[in-house]
Amino acid sequence: MNNGVTQVIEAIRSHGRFVAVSHQNIDGDGIGALLAFHSLLRSLGKHAVMVNHGNVPYFCEFLPEAKRILSYDDFQKIYSEQSHSFEVLVVVDCSNLSRLGRMSEMVGNFSLVINVDHHPDNSFFGHVNWVVPEASSTVLVYTLFKEMGLSLDRTIASSILNGIISDTGGFSFVEIDVRMLAILEDLISQGASVSEIMRHNFRFRRLEALKLLGRALERLVYNGDSGLSYTYLVREDFEELHAREEDTEGIVDYGLYVPGSGMSILFRETDPQVFKVSLRAQGEHEVLSIAHHFGGGGHLKAAGFKITGPLENIMPKVLEFVQSILYGAKTTLR
Repeated sequence: MNNGVTQVIEAIRSHGRFVAVSHQNIDGDGIGALLAFHSLLRSLGKHAVMVNHGNVPYFCEFLPEAKRILSYDDFQKIYSEQSHSFEVLVVVDCSNLSRLGRMSEMVGNFSLVINVDHHPDNSFFGHVNWVVPEASSTVLVYTLFKEMGLSLDRTIASSILNGIISDTGGFSFVEIDVRMLAILEDLISQGASVSEIMRHNFRFRRLEALKLLGRALERLVYNGDSGLSYTYLVREDFEELHAREEDTEGIVDYGLYVPGSGMSILFRETDPQVFKVSLRAQGEHEVLSIAHHFGGGGHLKAAGFKITGPLENIMPKVLEFVQSILYGAKTTLR
């Protein structure tokens, strides 16, 4: 048994009061891992609550246990009255504490922090760290269920399958190997629906989100020489279209649909002259090193960072650096 999972199991068995959290701007893998870990704790008779900085994306609200996730403010009210009721913080699918948002302020209040994650650049911030870059966070929680001899039901299986499908882009980012097929068979046998989860993750968007996508596609630029696609969204777009942060989900992926594209970038303004830059790659390319260069992080094929300044200044700066990487890769390949 992996040493990391052994330590997690020992920590779970030796404590009774838990708070489970994931990263801000939570995605499908984060929410799947969060829900599944919470279910695991409750199945063991532990006292456990889930907290997240920010709202649950509307396309994840179909998951049965999603309504149990507390906002930071609601948790604060409970904590102020029952601080003795919590001793362990479980952090899932989060590479570093800064990504917890306001929940990062609470970390010092817990006697034990358990870190379960798959980001290659995880900072190992926990007292117990189980980090496996080769697996999605929900697959790690699934492994916990199996190692502890706990059974799954439809609700748990759906949470885990939602995380797997979201993290793999509907199995488009990774090859389905024999082990993954066995996991999928197990989850489906417990009642998880692939078609339902695929629809909510990729075919279930607000009208405002579709209009925002249209705005981004109108501006999409593709450089055939380097294989780079990029586009942008500014605050006025969100205001005019009544769109929200969660409505940007999946937009950056469209740049990879262009034949020959190896990398896609989405610049989106979140505050005046503050941009979140999302990076996606396919084929032989990776974007994690680019994100690190600008102070961000993520995965080899999906990463991001924040950058401050006028769009007309920061976009050329980022594009010039990325183009140099891509042209260098082409030269190396020759």
